[in-house]
Amino acid sequence: MTDSVASRFAGDLGELAAALADPAILMDVRGDLRWGNVAAEQLFGIALADGVGLNMLEFLHPDDAEIALVAVAAMQHKKVGTLLEVRIRAADGWRLVEVRGTSFREDILLSVRDITDRRRWEVASGETAEFRALIQNAASIMLVLERGGEIRSSSSVVTRLLGHDQEWLEGRPLACIVDHCDRARLATALHAASVPGASPVAVDLRLVRRARGNVPFAVTFTSLLDDPSLAGIVVTGHDISDRVVAEEKLRQSNSLLATTLEATTEGILVVDGSGHITTFNRTFAEMWRIPDDVLESRDDDRALACVTEQLVGADAFLAKVREVYTDPATQSHDIVHLKSGRVFERHSRPRRLGGEIVGRVWTFQDITEHEELKQQLAHQALHDSLTGLPNKSLFRDRVDHAVARLHRNQHRVAVLFVDLDDFKNVNDTLGHWAGDALLVQLGERLRHQLRSTDTAARLGGDEFAVLVDDLTDDDVAVDVAQRVIAVLQEPIVIGTIRLTLTASVGIAYGSERADTDELLRDADIAMYAAKADGKNCSRVFTTDMHESAVDRLNSASTPTA
Repeated sequence: MTDSVASRFAGDLGELAAALADPAILMDVRGDLRWGNVAAEQLFGIALADGVGLNMLEFLHPDDAEIALVAVAAMQHKKVGTLLEVRIRAADGWRLVEVRGTSFREDILLSVRDITDRRRWEVASGETAEFRALIQNAASIMLVLERGGEIRSSSSVVTRLLGHDQEWLEGRPLACIVDHCDRARLATALHAASVPGASPVAVDLRLVRRARGNVPFAVTFTSLLDDPSLAGIVVTGHDISDRVVAEEKLRQSNSLLATTLEATTEGILVVDGSGHITTFNRTFAEMWRIPDDVLESRDDDRALACVTEQLVGADAFLAKVREVYTDPATQSHDIVHLKSGRVFERHSRPRRLGGEIVGRVWTFQDITEHEELKQQLAHQALHDSLTGLPNKSLFRDRVDHAVARLHRNQHRVAVLFVDLDDFKNVNDTLGHWAGDALLVQLGERLRHQLRSTDTAARLGGDEFAVLVDDLTDDDVAVDVAQRVIAVLQEPIVIGTIRLTLTASVGIAYGSERADTDELLRDADIAMYAAKADGKNCSRVFTTDMHESAVDRLNSASTPTA
């Protein structure tokens, strides 16, 4: 015994506790021994003074350990524990004891009483009475029937649960307390149970409660007709009202779930752990246009074949399926494109039951309209609404990428700045509608003069730009500029009016140290040089042009005297 514990039992009180006839044990909430009296030493056959620290739960029978652990945990929240009967490993073998605990400061004080011999005496002196008490106070009804189904005897539980007098029942057929709708099932069960060598027959029956309706029972018929000591049919049954209510709630829940699945706009497919179809909704079948007979037959191979033949990139689709089945706990999300142009969003999550993964749920949503709208918005954000050509933002992005590629090769790029000559006269004389119609046609002509790798854009107003990418010869950009000038000055008919316009083009080249802003600026300067040289021509940017432009800007900003 430790000094701290011994001090608690110092003096007469400690001597009194040690001399108790019943074993007494002090342990902490983990079950570790802190003190015990002489009777406890004798019961367990150990010197408790030397056994301080032993875990007393190790002395319990394995079947009683769980209830003891619960009781110990409960003692932390109340003063006196519930009286328990448990089996312990004593000095002379397994013993049955009564245990009651009480809180003692931070520990638990247990009072133990050996009741092994008392229980043996009780059973030996009153087996019949005890068995009768068990039958009469059980929660299940018990009856003995004659071969024809008449009630020979019954337990008092029949009276307690159904309200029928036992004497009244004797000699009457069991059918008299069975709902008339279930009597055919009763007859079938009785016949099956009466066949020689028959196994027990179980059936659900509604038994009539006296003046208070019916009660559902799970009834079992066991034939002891060949047993000379009984020569009858034993009927046992227990109230399954809670189960029936639960099953009805489950049916309602399943009905609600089925209705919800059919009402959702998403296609839903549920598969088991092996990937076989278990459930699907109508939306899924309609989205994938799978014949009803294929889905109803749960033919996985045919269903998958119907799906894959509609896909763009079926291999990638199947690869994703294999990937998620490799890791059952994973979740996935991707976009699926169909040959018809439709686009589906696909989600997959594990299906769990009681924490265990038992399958997978696939959901599909048709996002075709959403994707089309997204593409339209993206196109509008990066293209000129009048001509359909790339706008200034997209053009700059294309130039940025072209310049970035210059670091990986020895080629060059060129930017052409195209400005229509005297376009303002068209708007002033014919109106803006004519000017817009003219720009549309000019934009279309411009597009057709370029290589597939080049980009034409409308920067705003009557200003256009061209990116000539991946140049190995500077003359290619000059040739493009000349073709643009030539095609733009071809006559155009707007309504009944025939118009001829010209354009001035500035050209700027960029190599591996090129800068997008500088390229656009230099091409703009070269375009103004072309206008200064008489319009309807092209000019290649030189450093002299930049210096002249700076001088003009300085002169314009210098105040006059």
